[in-house]
Amino acid sequence: MPLTLALSLACATVVCGPAEASETPDAPVVTKTAQAPEAPEAPAAPAKPMKAMPAKLVAFDGAHDFMKLSRRLRVWRDAVDLDMKIDAKGEATECEVVQAFRKTYINKKLCEVAMAHHTFEPARNAQNEAVEGMYRAHLVYADLREELE
Repeated sequence: MPLTLALSLACATVVCGPAEASETPDAPVVTKTAQAPEAPEAPAAPAKPMKAMPAKLVAFDGAHDFMKLSRRLRVWRDAVDLDMKIDAKGEATECEVVQAFRKTYINKKLCEVAMAHHTFEPARNAQNEAVEGMYRAHLVYADLREELE
C-alpha cells in the first residue's frame, strides 16, 4: 500500500508539479524546487570567422645534402626533429634540434642545411595577414634514403 501511494504521489508530481511535502510517514519527502528561468535565445552566430593558420611546408629539396651531412657527422638516429621559426615572408629564421646532440656543432650544421632547403608558406592570423610562426620538421632517414633511390 505505501508503494502505491508513493507511486501515485510521484505521478501527481509529474503531472501537476512538485508538492510541498508528503503527508504519509512511509513516503519519501518531496520538496518544491525552484526552476531555473529560461535563458534568452542566443543571437544568431555570424559567419564562421577565419581561423589562424600555422606555417605550412611547401617543399623540402635537401634530402641529398641532409643525408650526406648526417653520414659525415655520424648521426646514428632513425629520425631527427627540428623546430623552426618562420618569419612573415615564409623563410626559416631560427632552428633547434628537438633532441639535441651533445656536440653543438652537429645541431648547428643540421639546422643550417635544413633551413636552406625548406620552403614555407608563412603563418596567417585570423585577419589573413602573414605573421611569424613555428614548424616542426620530422625527417626520417629511411624516407630520405627511399626518396634518393
